[in-house]
Amino acid sequence: MSCPITMRSLENADPFPAYETLRSQGPVVWDESLKGWLVLDFDLCRHVEFNEATQFRNMYADADPLIVELKGGAANITVSQGEQHQRMRRFHQTLLSPKALQSYRDQFVTPIIQGMLDRVLAKGGSADLAADFGDEIPPRVICALLGMPWQDEGLIRKTLELNEEIMKWIGRGYYDEASVRDARAASAAINEILLPFIRERRERPQDDFISRVWREAPHEYGELSEADALAICRELYLGGADTTVHGIANSLYLLLWNPEMRAAVERDREQIAGVIEEAQRLFGSPQWRYRRANQDCELGGVEVKKDQMIVLLHGAANRDPKRFGECPATPDLARPRLRDHLTFNYGPRSCVGMGLARIEMKDALHGVLDRLPNVRSDPNAEPPRFANLFMRSFRPLHVRFDS
Repeated sequence: MSCPITMRSLENADPFPAYETLRSQGPVVWDESLKGWLVLDFDLCRHVEFNEATQFRNMYADADPLIVELKGGAANITVSQGEQHQRMRRFHQTLLSPKALQSYRDQFVTPIIQGMLDRVLAKGGSADLAADFGDEIPPRVICALLGMPWQDEGLIRKTLELNEEIMKWIGRGYYDEASVRDARAASAAINEILLPFIRERRERPQDDFISRVWREAPHEYGELSEADALAICRELYLGGADTTVHGIANSLYLLLWNPEMRAAVERDREQIAGVIEEAQRLFGSPQWRYRRANQDCELGGVEVKKDQMIVLLHGAANRDPKRFGECPATPDLARPRLRDHLTFNYGPRSCVGMGLARIEMKDALHGVLDRLPNVRSDPNAEPPRFANLFMRSFRPLHVRFDS
């Protein structure tokens, strides 16, 4: 059934009361603004995502040239399908193996976080932990891993801005005219940033992700053209910065604006891992993801037609009372299976970078508590809002600390 509430109408508004109104209409509801079926039920979302090979294809399976262009090319892991997608996942998992992650943590994540905390301390007792700290970490880490100059302030600002334009285009359903225009300009700018590094590393490889794309990706993908290498690097460049930027902000919000969470962590620092998982469940960065039906089917009591869009509303499914009990909107560090949420996707499209994201979030929270004495929310500053549309996080995060 349909409902007058639409995703597009919730931009910069608190979406969660609306999600519950939608849920009261049923587990699957038509959204006119996105021209697709919203799936609010946790188990149905997992069913759709798990059965990509048979019933519900990825949105990029039949992407037109515009979408392929704006995603950077057919070799982008999100655009690849079937066996090719499985091969590309293997390559990305090699880059992001548990053993490799520990090396990246020591070499890049820790120094970058500590450097950003040095800057916060230099501000003298107050800061916005979103803009001044959390936003700075993921783009610097991924640029460092790609062998790009992560200390370049202009590059980091540009990375965040361009990524935001691509996310707006995706969130508005790919064909919004203004979003397409802005995303096309952003896509061209991303290519302009990456291509000099891609060309240089082909001739003079180093110990970085771009060099490894040239050296190792052909074992899974086959012979690489420059365009192929660009498409692979495009997703590494953007995928390494989007969800984690918002994930750090939401984790800091839950820790510092929720007295119960703060008290639990003060008693036992190991609880930080749980705070992070509950923040991802409650406020997951991407509020939804897309699929298409391969054939006419029944889903949650509604008849879905072949090729119709399915919008997996993870922001609602992660608060499904059938899955998370009577108080699904309340953070609970004793909740069983704390990682049992959909923020990092599920099934064959689950995020290959989730391990790196969790390291960055965990170390960011530990760093804030370790190095900002008596850090607390600033009651006199602008309060955080869960703003934006598709990719969301609480901001600003104004805090005070003893200097």
